[in-house]
Amino acid sequence: MPGQILRWGTLFVLTMVVAPLASLIEAQPAEAAGTGNIEGVVYNSTNGLPVGRVKVGIKGTPQEVLTDDEGRFFFPQMPVGEVSLEVSYLGFDSQTATVTVAPGKTAVRDFQLALLGSVRGGGTAAGDDVVLLEKFEVVADQAMSAQALAMNEQRHAANIKNVVAFEDLGSYGQENIGDYIRFLPGVAIVDDGENPGQLALGGFGAEFTNMQLDGGDIASTGVGTTSGRTLALQEVPMVNIERVEVTKVPTPDMPASGLGGSLNLVSKSLLGTKRAYLDYQLYMNFNNKEGLSFDGGSRQPVRQLSPKTKQPSASVMLVVPVGKRLAFSLGASRSWRQRPAEDTPNENALWNLRYSVKDAQGNDVPKDIALATAQWSQIAQITAIENLQAAMEWKIARNDTLSLSLQYRETTAETATSRLTTRFHSSNAYDPVSDDPAHYTSSKAGRGVIEMGGNTSLNYENATENTHATLQYKHRGPKWHVDAKGYYSHAIRTRTNEGKGYFNGYYASRISLNMRGDGIGEGDSILPTSYTITTNSATNPEVVDPYDGATYNLNSVRNEYGVYKTDLYSGRVDVTRIFSRQFQLKAGASMNRLEKDDRRRTDPYAFNGPYGQSMSQYDVMDEAIGVTMNGHPVRWISPVKLYNLFLEHQDDGWFSLNDSAIQNLAQNSKKMIEDVSAGYLRFDLRLFQNRLSMTGGVRYEKTKLDGWSVRRDDSAIYLKDENGNRIQDPAGGYLLVTNDTKEQMRLKWQERALHEGQDYDGFYPSLNINYALTANLVARAAYARTIGRPDVSYVVAGITIPDPGTSDPELARTITVGNPGLKPWTADSFHLSLDSYLFKGGFGSVGVYHKRVTNFFGKEAPAATEEVLQGYDIAENDIAYMLEQGYVLNRWVNWGDAHLTGVEFSYRQDLLFLPQWLQKTQVWVNYTHLEVGGKNAEDFTGFTPDALSWGVNYIRPRFSLRFSFAYQAETKKGMVAVAPGTSNANYMPVLPDKVYDYQDSYLLCGLNAKYSFSRAFSVYVNWNDILAGDRYVYRRASDTPAYADSYQRYVTPSYIMVGVEGRF
Repeated sequence: MPGQILRWGTLFVLTMVVAPLASLIEAQPAEAAGTGNIEGVVYNSTNGLPVGRVKVGIKGTPQEVLTDDEGRFFFPQMPVGEVSLEVSYLGFDSQTATVTVAPGKTAVRDFQLALLGSVRGGGTAAGDDVVLLEKFEVVADQAMSAQALAMNEQRHAANIKNVVAFEDLGSYGQENIGDYIRFLPGVAIVDDGENPGQLALGGFGAEFTNMQLDGGDIASTGVGTTSGRTLALQEVPMVNIERVEVTKVPTPDMPASGLGGSLNLVSKSLLGTKRAYLDYQLYMNFNNKEGLSFDGGSRQPVRQLSPKTKQPSASVMLVVPVGKRLAFSLGASRSWRQRPAEDTPNENALWNLRYSVKDAQGNDVPKDIALATAQWSQIAQITAIENLQAAMEWKIARNDTLSLSLQYRETTAETATSRLTTRFHSSNAYDPVSDDPAHYTSSKAGRGVIEMGGNTSLNYENATENTHATLQYKHRGPKWHVDAKGYYSHAIRTRTNEGKGYFNGYYASRISLNMRGDGIGEGDSILPTSYTITTNSATNPEVVDPYDGATYNLNSVRNEYGVYKTDLYSGRVDVTRIFSRQFQLKAGASMNRLEKDDRRRTDPYAFNGPYGQSMSQYDVMDEAIGVTMNGHPVRWISPVKLYNLFLEHQDDGWFSLNDSAIQNLAQNSKKMIEDVSAGYLRFDLRLFQNRLSMTGGVRYEKTKLDGWSVRRDDSAIYLKDENGNRIQDPAGGYLLVTNDTKEQMRLKWQERALHEGQDYDGFYPSLNINYALTANLVARAAYARTIGRPDVSYVVAGITIPDPGTSDPELARTITVGNPGLKPWTADSFHLSLDSYLFKGGFGSVGVYHKRVTNFFGKEAPAATEEVLQGYDIAENDIAYMLEQGYVLNRWVNWGDAHLTGVEFSYRQDLLFLPQWLQKTQVWVNYTHLEVGGKNAEDFTGFTPDALSWGVNYIRPRFSLRFSFAYQAETKKGMVAVAPGTSNANYMPVLPDKVYDYQDSYLLCGLNAKYSFSRAFSVYVNWNDILAGDRYVYRRASDTPAYADSYQRYVTPSYIMVGVEGRF
């Protein structure tokens, strides 16, 4: 901790010292005898805001500059007399103006940019009259201005990236940033079955993708019940966003992480705002299943998901300038969306994909490829999202700006799952039989099981709070630029049922049944369409009704409480020395700290009711629950009534807490601290009258990681002598430390008892070269070395020290452990692109890239060494025994390599050849194709070989209509881990090696329409997925037959947003 305070204190002092020094240096007079200065601000006449990246040049000379974020330009030491200025900005009319420079004085000239074709005459300077061809062009002006802003940002970028204005992406509310970005080139979305779940860029998995807000990483808590680096898109703050930037190749001042690229959300600038304004939005979320109905839907298992009516959503944003040097913004929003809970099931089909299985003697025994488990679930969910935003920008001096922004987002999802499962096997045998597995499956005699509910997380509230703060100081002088930034991003996610009045899950079943499922492959379902279930009686079999919960026996119930916390601290100082308009150097340093602290407790209770386990003996049925299985009525066991029964009899022995609760907590309790310190040097060079620009340099990063996780020591329950040897009892066994089973569990499963640390560093060079073939045609070439740090599960995985007396000799000699010393994936990336800007109304880019990736992660089991074992605090006598017996370490290591090649194409065209009333029609298309190869090509996950999006925009003065389509080819989600000790260990008899899950291809069609009555009032409709097709996940190995690869089916609703918005 003292070292951390010292590092952050040093960075703070540097910021506070460098900033005033830069101002003092710049304060010295720069005018030579007989010269003066020229300065000004360029504004957008559409909204009155200053415009950055406008090219301002001195006519007849190669001298030119780009305006900064505040729209300012400055020419020092200009010769006295008249000087002609030229102003150009893609999508806007070019302008010229003449200023007179006096000795030792500063001539001031501001400009008002007007959209192409929107003015008559020569109104060019700020304050001049601008005569619009059409008096009222609210929708058209906003759309075309937003597109021009993004196009110019991309045109003048030092590196290869795609920039899209947020306003150009349509109105999808505040629910999920993924709804906006899925149409961008190079972007792949890994859906969670309904919502855009995770972001994957450039063919790499979501855990290797950076997502930032104003240049600072957004804290993430992982997805579902696990912790990790992956950011759930629904949790991203998104108030007052101006543009989205997808960076393909970094510059030296950017982090080296982000193998496939990074995505940055840029907030709107406040300074330069001339007058206060208020933006508002009010809308309702409907869906295709229930239509435009305000009714809250059928009764669900818990009251939190049984509202009487749907609720509206709203947002408001206030921007207030206080003079020319200070501006504030304040925003708030609340959205509410209900998932329809009828006819939108999730289906899971678990097939035994092995053709054979080992028997006790190690021989291969043939096995049917058949459906083992069919699971049907209906999810009810209500998601409420609240956002708060506040920002301040203060021009503390002529060249100095201080800004502070805060974003807070709270996402609360109430979820209840109604589930029925049919298992055509008993226990973990997974031994269904079928001579026609493509059409039916059946159990062996007396081995069928039906289940209601499940021993898993079904009913819970998942609440995430994200706080993101940015403090920034900027100095912009003629010779020196200084940027000092501090970020703090905090995320805490709570997933629990406690205090809600219901159980997290319950498990009820009927066993020893004869079962057959027919109709596999018929229709859209991946499950059998009909079931025959009877008791296992040779003389008098009884038909069993799987839809009547009263006939089930209750085995267990459970509670859950999980807290996942992540804190990100980041600070950086960048100093730029401008030697001339052609050359500048930039140097900087940064420090980043990631802290993750996760604890998840699951408390399973065995049911020991005095009247047996049959649910017919207790008041736990809820006839009012309106959830049907494919239209068939079901008598559901109530998680609420079960919980009330628990409260009434928790002291009567009806419910007993399982000792495995101790194990669950220890396994799911982890802490990780990762410090990344960096320094870099960057140069920017312009040649050939600014047609050639080069940006390059090198970045150094050092990563230090510490992790605390579970220590499982199966031998810790035994008494040992002074030499560390277990003490035998008279019967030939071993003496125990205690006979208390709970205490034995605590001895075996030691929470956060393993501490490991490691560090690594490296240099990461990059070079971006841009050449303007013409004013609107730019060729780009780039190289960069980037990294992808290992996820939490690889480095903070705990250690398992086996009991030497284990019957399985292989397991008895294997120590399983994580590896914080894993080096990151490393990629050398080469990019080429050709960009066209407003060539005959077209804006496009085509690019190719090649990435060579090394340091993949793989499992090895090398022989344990004395030095390694000592690092795990193992007793010396135990170490000697382990070395003698040939113990091995099962852990992740770096090995292998692969390469990825991609092609990207993006184009938007104004259809200028159409009649005038159609000339603001646009068509656009984005396409990405990826191919992987090399030894470890299979290790690429989140990999989408083809992604295509296209659309048509029809934009009129008061009206806009946008159709958008997005096709994403089959996406490789990840390998299914079936190794001992993993959550899928029970499936080992089912799954062969190298089994992967794949997200099926999907076509999404969206509609966005808007009509504006005035700037203060517009109505709009957004339909996010008109086709609303079912979504599938496939699970297969290389030899899996086609009929057996369907693993999951999601019947997903589409949402229809109807609302009003405006500005005062």
